[in-house]
Amino acid sequence: MRPNLNNFWDFGERRHVPPRKTGIIEGLVFSLLTSSSLTIGLAGSALAITAITGAVTVGLTIGLSYLANSFFRPKAPRPEDVQQSTRQPTQPRVRHYGRVKVSGPWVFAEAWQGDFQKVLAIGQGPIDGIEEYWVDDVQVTLSGTGECLKAPWDAASRPGTSVGALNIQTRLGANPEINYASLTSVHPGWTVNHRGDGIASLLATQRSVEDKNYLSTFPNGVNTNYRLVIRGAKVKSPSTSVVAWDDNAASLIRDYITHADGMRLPESLVSTPLAQAAMLTAFNWANDAIPTKAGSEPRYRLWGSYTLEERPADVLGRMLQSCDGRLVPTPDGGLTLDIGRWQEPTVTLDADSIVAFTEVGRGRDILTSANTIRAKYLDPNQDYQAADADPWVDAADVTERGEIASDFEFIMSPSHSQTRRLMKLASYRANPAWVGQFQCNLKALAAFGKRLVRVNFPPLGINAVFEVQDFRFNIGEGGILQGVTLQLQSMPQAAYTWDAAQEEGDAPVSDESEGDSGIPTPPAPTVTIIAGPKARLSFSLPPSLTLHLQARGKATADSAWTDIPVVAGETTATSGVLAATTAYEFQLRYVSQKGRLGNWSPSAPATTP
Repeated sequence: MRPNLNNFWDFGERRHVPPRKTGIIEGLVFSLLTSSSLTIGLAGSALAITAITGAVTVGLTIGLSYLANSFFRPKAPRPEDVQQSTRQPTQPRVRHYGRVKVSGPWVFAEAWQGDFQKVLAIGQGPIDGIEEYWVDDVQVTLSGTGECLKAPWDAASRPGTSVGALNIQTRLGANPEINYASLTSVHPGWTVNHRGDGIASLLATQRSVEDKNYLSTFPNGVNTNYRLVIRGAKVKSPSTSVVAWDDNAASLIRDYITHADGMRLPESLVSTPLAQAAMLTAFNWANDAIPTKAGSEPRYRLWGSYTLEERPADVLGRMLQSCDGRLVPTPDGGLTLDIGRWQEPTVTLDADSIVAFTEVGRGRDILTSANTIRAKYLDPNQDYQAADADPWVDAADVTERGEIASDFEFIMSPSHSQTRRLMKLASYRANPAWVGQFQCNLKALAAFGKRLVRVNFPPLGINAVFEVQDFRFNIGEGGILQGVTLQLQSMPQAAYTWDAAQEEGDAPVSDESEGDSGIPTPPAPTVTIIAGPKARLSFSLPPSLTLHLQARGKATADSAWTDIPVVAGETTATSGVLAATTAYEFQLRYVSQKGRLGNWSPSAPATTP
């Protein structure tokens, strides 16, 4: 397969990708329309009110247009989606935040003198680094030149040659990047101009092996799946302005708002004095150490991926949802992030500011309440895929009314503890003590941009903290601002308290753990010391054609094991030369065609003469 020069992932000279049809105002209003957790507000000048009214009118038009197209909008990638390697002719570019496990589309594949080489586009670069290499379902280690050091792909897989069956090289996506010289030298279709500027990539070279060993070495042939655990995009820290890898929710949301592959809003919008100060507060709050049953973790981290064909509001929406965040404009014309954390409100709405109210009641109606919160999140212990968190259940209410469930996807939350904290907040929002809409005079302008306000209204017997769900200006004749209307629901301090021992719940147990795979454990080999001295291991064939054997040995006094090559279909294997008069031990295990690992057998001892 030659390079596809019409591909978005073209590794030749990068074509200009037309900007999405989302301008600065449209992008901002679009996000306001599609995020349920946004609060809007401006200082109460007539000019400012006119501007926001016009923007909302434009926003409604744009919103209806996007609503009509929402059925056809690109699907958001789930964590497991970005681990697939596909051969479709065109694929959208993907960008990664935090720590993720990824593969990518083929951009080149060709056989040469018995070897097979393919290049995968991992994502938009530059990425910060690669932490793990996986071949199908097996984690491998590489030498400095990319040679695989793990059986069955190591040097022992090709006796009589100097290299093993597999070589993996990668690029982090610098701009400009360095081309793969091993392709340029042998494939005419891959030139020195195929550098992949700005694209993180992987080159896998599957070398020829004996026919009888091919299926045990590459059970999936050319479709062998290569995956990497990577540290994704580098972002600017709101604290230090240093560009480096970070998974702090505030850092990543700020980056997405301004990045050329994100919302593309001007950086000046988030750089006003008030916006910067509030963003730094959000950064520090997201970094707060929160207790877990195993220790502690930052309050809000974000890991995940997005495609460049997605609507910016969709990407921003799942980022905000996974950190209890909301975007708010600032009085000096900026835009900033508010991260949820308890603090006593600085604004109180009382009888002097409340002039009317509607739909005030004790809690939601039964159709919108919930006593069971279910959620999915990104679980690193489940192969970096979406997993079901332990449900948040109000047991007493379930007993009284039966289960009333509400489902959430905190798909960029990389922690079960973080997800459970988000589920607790969702439970309080589904079951508030009070809800209502309050019409207020101009004194309530002080609530602009606030997440929490206190309502002290004796006529209704209310003195509690409320969360602002909506903030609207009341415009009278001649465009004169007469007051504001706030949609509120109660949010007590208890929603933000956290007892890890009692509230963290139990994370799902991984079914990928070594030794818990259902693969049988072979008996210990029979060991005979032969001339050399060497150890000859004898054993039976695996009980299934889907299993193959691995063998290893070590001096009993050592801690490091050495792999011993096992030829498929054979019932013996021979070690390398051993030291004289030394005690050794040897083990066997079964490995599935998909790379699942069984337990090692008991050790078989032997001593060289």
